[in-house]
Amino acid sequence: MSSKLSVSIIGAGNTGCTFAADLASRGIDVLLYGHPKHRGNIDAIRKKGCLASRMEIEGEFNPTLTTEMADAVQFSHFLVVTVPSYGHADIINDLKGFDLSNHVIVVINGNFFALLSPNELNAQAILETNASPYASWVKDGEVSITGVKSSLPIAALPNNMGEKQWSQISEIFPKTLLWCNNVFEIGMQSNNGVIHPAAGILNTGWIESRKGDFLFYRDGISPSVGNVIEAVDAERLKIAEAFGFRLQTVLQEMVGFYGGACETFSDFASQTKVHNAHKITPTHMQDRYVSEDVPYILVPWYELGSRVEVQAPTIKAVVDIASVINGVDYFKSGRNLKRLGMDHMSKTELLRFIDSATCHLPWAR
Repeated sequence: MSSKLSVSIIGAGNTGCTFAADLASRGIDVLLYGHPKHRGNIDAIRKKGCLASRMEIEGEFNPTLTTEMADAVQFSHFLVVTVPSYGHADIINDLKGFDLSNHVIVVINGNFFALLSPNELNAQAILETNASPYASWVKDGEVSITGVKSSLPIAALPNNMGEKQWSQISEIFPKTLLWCNNVFEIGMQSNNGVIHPAAGILNTGWIESRKGDFLFYRDGISPSVGNVIEAVDAERLKIAEAFGFRLQTVLQEMVGFYGGACETFSDFASQTKVHNAHKITPTHMQDRYVSEDVPYILVPWYELGSRVEVQAPTIKAVVDIASVINGVDYFKSGRNLKRLGMDHMSKTELLRFIDSATCHLPWAR
């Protein structure tokens, strides 16, 4: 490994390709790994001869490309995982044969990844963010970046990094990091879980008939849809408060990321230029807005809330309807307490376990 700051990006989707372009634009050595079974963007970049980027970041870049996990582990001791949550188990399986005692794993979006892997990955630390730093998409070897978040919450489990590594993590990300003390707090902050499933389900007819040919935010999030999103958000905040976390509303967070002055979430959805610059709309109901955000975000939220006796009927309704739409029992197949290794814990034991996961970083918010 070079003494110069280097980063291995694991996952060559929208976020992975965008992160690779951003890092390369800032002079950081970067490797981009695509799974051998999901190598379409790796092949497209090779065919194009570069990773092109436009809009917020302009340029043509040449990250190291690979479909071999061993290359990613060798290239850098910073491994940034950008695959969807349904790919986390595969990544853990691919990594667990390596000695990662000198590696730091950063997972975007985490969705409680750190709780799945502590007994299988001997990483120095596992960090989670609650979202991607970018609003972007990739096609034919070119990323289009419509926005970069002004700040991003992040947390670590465990906290075994030195001062230099904390500084390097901040250098890797494009904007300010908001250091949190607990990965559970990060897990409760996913704006994707608040926005995507409810809006997706309430637009099922339009999604299936128009095949994504409408603006998901401006056209799909009407005042009534916005009311349901805000109800999901209110239940999320009650669950978080039961665990001692006082979080921003999704509207406050999105306005903080992208700016604006809005009183309701539907106001934000109609006004946001970042999210209405491109039709980032599902074309079917198996899209990640449902197949990822329901089982890997809403299910753990609901189950954590139930264990501490917080009612969340709107979240449950969204999960139940999504399960009917796709013919999958998301409460059974999703990231439930059993998969998180906490199904045997009482309320008291769960609260004690979450408190023990707190790192108490002196600069955390």
